[in-house]
Amino acid sequence: MDHDAAAAAAIAALTEAYPHLAQGPASHPALAGCEEVDWTVIPGCPKGVPVVLRGLVDPRAAEEASRALSWLVMSGPLRISTVMPAVVPFLLRLAADPSVPLRGELFDLVLMAAALSEPADPGSPWDLAISGPEEDHPERALCRASFAADAAWVRRLLADEGLPVDSPLSDDERARLLGAAGL
Repeated sequence: MDHDAAAAAAIAALTEAYPHLAQGPASHPALAGCEEVDWTVIPGCPKGVPVVLRGLVDPRAAEEASRALSWLVMSGPLRISTVMPAVVPFLLRLAADPSVPLRGELFDLVLMAAALSEPADPGSPWDLAISGPEEDHPERALCRASFAADAAWVRRLLADEGLPVDSPLSDDERARLLGAAGL
């Protein structure tokens, strides 16, 4: 099964297990606007992204929604998908809310998105071998633009003493997040 099909299957399983997630707009303020995003214009984006985002705030569905989210926003090991840039604003807002289940995991995903959206150094064979040339991965620049557009949320997350949940934020993680947001 290819990656896009696996993401679609994960969303279908989430929708089947929690049909209430497919009904109506999200009521959580962090998800304001998720129904207005034209997800269909994003290459490789399966239907049902709002279902996944609504599942992240539902304590019963959060685990399965988190798994579906991983399929949705990652196109492979160490590669963000074309969907990640559109999801970043919602991840930032969800990670900022202490009442959101799996908040720490969402913040970890924010940190991963910041790291994986860094531009590859065209003069570094290592960077090019791992990340590929920038022109082949427009999702990285789009992801950085999403972080920059929501830089206020990035600042808010960095000021939150409850994050990260398990261990202190490293200087590298802080720098990557600041860099992704253009701060």
